[in-house]
Amino acid sequence: MRRLALTMAISAFAAGTALAAAAPYVGTWSRERLNCSAAADVQRRTVYTVDQTALSLPEFGCERATFRKSASGWVVQASQCYGSDPSLDEPFSRVIHIVKQGATVRFTWPGFDSGPLVRC
Repeated sequence: MRRLALTMAISAFAAGTALAAAAPYVGTWSRERLNCSAAADVQRRTVYTVDQTALSLPEFGCERATFRKSASGWVVQASQCYGSDPSLDEPFSRVIHIVKQGATVRFTWPGFDSGPLVRC
């Protein structure tokens, strides 16, 4: 039984590592690396965090996200989003485009462009 549990744990770790390697957008990003270790209120306004199923961006976060490869990067269908814009009914959904250029990524959607972000 211990051998089965150990095998499952190793497989889960290897699969998680493989998923992260296959998804270069996963991680924590900011315009300046200093923001990565700043106070929590600064991070809320400046740091973008993406994992395999959710994302947290300045001013809003989404509990669910599905990623699809596109010709220019990735298209994210984000849902169950909550944020600081009082004009939006919550939860809201948003389509986000992520483009990786060298060591930087850029998040865009209609009316917004993050500019180049570096990994924290």
